[in-house]
Amino acid sequence: MLPLFRRPAVVVAALLACMLTAGEACAADSQPTPAATADSVSPARLDLAKKILISVGLKASIDEIVPAMLNQLQSQMMRIHPEMGKPLHETLVALLPEFNQGEGGVFDDTSHTLASQLSEAELQQTLTFVQSPAGLKYTQAQAAVLTELGVSGGVWREKLTKIMVDRVREEMKKKGFQF
Repeated sequence: MLPLFRRPAVVVAALLACMLTAGEACAADSQPTPAATADSVSPARLDLAKKILISVGLKASIDEIVPAMLNQLQSQMMRIHPEMGKPLHETLVALLPEFNQGEGGVFDDTSHTLASQLSEAELQQTLTFVQSPAGLKYTQAQAAVLTELGVSGGVWREKLTKIMVDRVREEMKKKGFQF
């Protein structure tokens, strides 16, 4: 089986999980500052926001979400239908451009949100930082941080889920319910 993507699966999975689970909560919690409303986003601010997101690797990560999803689909289907190997891979590679069509909108929306949260001066300062030696090192460290977040967060979530179920079960038992 040939992988369709290059980034570690945990990094892409962490980004995808954040997009799928935190998107609504983040959208509800994030309010633009009065000086940086969506209506006041200039082309210059939007351009700076895009440069920042490209510099920190978000654009590259977005570009790899669809291939990662197709790779996961390929893995799952190969377990069920191993005889499909090469034709399935060829089909997924052929369909990749079709499924990638929406990623530009995600990047544009994300860029617009960043541009609406910061002034042009703040965006310029941020871009200067992320392109500086310290900023580049920080950006490189993010892959390891996200990988650790995926591993540690997954372990913690599993433990917490068990604790929650046990505690809820215990409290419900006191009220005469059993599950």
